[in-house]
Formats: sequence, C-alpha cells, structure tokens
Amino acid sequence: MKKLSLFLVLSLVFLAHSQFVQAAGGNIPDIQSESAVMIDAKTGDILYQKNSKDQMYPASITKIVTGILAIESGKLEESVIVSDEAAKADGTRVYLLEGEQVPLKKLVQGLLINSGNDAAIAIAEYMAGDVASFADQMNELAHKVGADNTHFVNPNGLFDVDHYTTAEDMAKITQYAMENEVFREIVSTKELPWVGEGWETTLRNHHQLLWDYPGTIGVKNGYVEESKHTLVTAVSRENLDVIIVTLKAPSSRAAYWDTMAIGDYGFSTFERQTLSAGTEIEAVNGETYPLKEDLTVTMPKGEKPIQDVTSDGKLELKNADGEVLLSHGLFNEKKKAKVAGVSKEDPEEPADSTFMQTAVKASIFLYGGLLLLLAFLVILRMRSQRQKHRKMRHVARSYVK
Repeated sequence: MKKLSLFLVLSLVFLAHSQFVQAAGGNIPDIQSESAVMIDAKTGDILYQKNSKDQMYPASITKIVTGILAIESGKLEESVIVSDEAAKADGTRVYLLEGEQVPLKKLVQGLLINSGNDAAIAIAEYMAGDVASFADQMNELAHKVGADNTHFVNPNGLFDVDHYTTAEDMAKITQYAMENEVFREIVSTKELPWVGEGWETTLRNHHQLLWDYPGTIGVKNGYVEESKHTLVTAVSRENLDVIIVTLKAPSSRAAYWDTMAIGDYGFSTFERQTLSAGTEIEAVNGETYPLKEDLTVTMPKGEKPIQDVTSDGKLELKNADGEVLLSHGLFNEKKKAKVAGVSKEDPEEPADSTFMQTAVKASIFLYGGLLLLLAFLVILRMRSQRQKHRKMRHVARSYVK
C-alpha cells in the first residue's frame, strides 16, 4: 500500500511538472537515464534520442525477445516439462518445480508478467534444446529486425559481458513484437491468477506505468547491478503510438520518471500525418502521379513534410532538416517521360505505333530481299553476256583463217 501511495504521489507531482513543460513550449526533457529513445511504433521514426546507439546491458527486457519467439513458434498449447536447471534459475521466478508440466503459453505469461527467470530457461530448452542454441535464435531475430548492435547469450537477461544491446535496437525489437496480438495481450495484462505445483498466487505485472501513465500498454522492466534499471514502454494516445526505451537509470523511480517525461514531450510535440491514396503528386517533369496507398509520417505539430520526387520516380518525404522520413516508389523508372530535361524511354507505346513499326520493318526486309534478287539477276546476265561475246569472238577468228 505504501508503494502504491508513493507512485500516486509521484504521478501527481509529475502531472504538474508535465503541465509546466507543455506551457513552456514542450522543451526536450532532461533525463537521468544514460541512454534512451522514443520511436513512432507505426513508422519507426525516431522522435527523441539520447545516446541511443551506445552499447548497454539490457537485463530483463531481454525477455521481450524470448516471449515473441515462443509465441511465433505456434506451440503455445503444447506442454513443457520443467528441467532441474530451469527450476534452479537465479533471480525472479514463478517457482517452477523440476518435472512439472506447464503449457508454453503459461510460461510466456510468467515470463513477461512476473519476469520469471525459471520460465525463460524452460522456454529456451523446449524451443531449442539448450540455452546456447536458443540464444542463436534470439540473435537471428535481432538481425531480422535490424538490431545489428545487439548480441544475446541467454533468454532472461542475467548479466554476461557478451549480452548487450542498444536503446535503438530494443525499440526495433519491441516494435516488431508489438505487432503480434498475443504478445500485446500478455504484456498489457495487469494481473493474472497463477496456479502451479510450487506456487499459487495472483501475478501482478511489474510494469508500474500500466497503472500510472494513461495509454500505457506494456512492455517490460529489468534490473541487474551492471545494467542498473532498464525499461521498455509502449504507449498509445492521441492518434500516436510510441515505444520508449530507457537504459541504465540510477533507480526504478528515475526510469519511470524519464519515460513519462519523454512520453509527454512526444505527445505534446508530434503528430501523425497521412497522405491518402489517390493524392496527386507532381514530379519535376510537370506530370502528376496518384498515390496507390496511404503514406504516413510523424512530424512536429504544425509542420508539413517536404515532398521531393527523384529522377528515378521515388517520392521522398523529408523533415525540415532534410532527413528522409519515407521513400515510396511513385512511378516506374522505365516509364519516365522527360525528367530534369532528359528524354527517357516509354515502353508502353500505343498499339497503332507498334503496328506501324512492324509494317515498316517488314517492308524494309522485303525491299532488301528484292534488291538482293535484282543484284543476283544482274550478275547472271552480265556473266551470260560475257560468255556470248567470247563465243562470237571465237567464231570471228575462224572466219579470218
């Protein structure tokens, strides 16, 4: 109860602070976390960052990867037999017993809601046979989503010098995971009855902002001494969905405070803008091309994206600094007319033009054939004339004798 009251007081104080920040013009927040990032969960646009590419230790936010891999396996209803190694896992647990049979989905719930390290080991062993092989699957997923500065060696985030990530990479991984409805449902669960052979209780989600920050829909917190406090949060509000990652905060309170400060900055500063399908876009050749689909970017409120059509037919939407937020194929490069004063081919020629070209080619072929035949006949006639003249000269010499 005392903890809950503390967070209530913290929330009220922060609410007053955020109102001041907005009144002052939405200043960029000054946070205590060593590394942080906020992205638009739909577009991936970076809306805020602080040392977001720096290598950090993730702690239990690692379990986001473990959870989405288990969910995507399609084996959630299958039963997992808990090993001795899993049952003896260090740190936060859901108190699994050796030999206990638990549905895979229940293990994922214990993993993501209560941060069960024993559930993480059980999932890894079931999915890949051993922890090292499962870590290979984790790294494959990281590479798949573009988290190229990340490397995992275990499924729970316990410290290892070779187990690291960045704020930006964790945002990419979480963006991918949050597209899965089962994952979203589990990380947004506030409380869940838990009945196991070794523990019967009600799990309470460790992510405090599910209660204290409007629009929060998960995801995961973490802590080990080497990483300090880490936090990944997904928030949906005011037609804007964001993912906020804070790493190496000095305390859990600082991690939550930083996340709320970044979130308030984002919602007061940015908005999602959409160019609807069918919108006519003018290219540098003066011609217009309709969009075939909706294009969405996130921009500072009141600012419109700069449209630029490249010579190869791509529409680029840029911010005021000239950074490309989105690139979209507007027209086929081979179908360009005259762009930047250079004449280009158009393979889609009218049917009449194609027919005329074919007729001309046929005529040239026939004419050439006739010329060859005529030349051949002339040569034959010339040879015949020479033979005739030689014969006449022979006859004439015979008369002279």
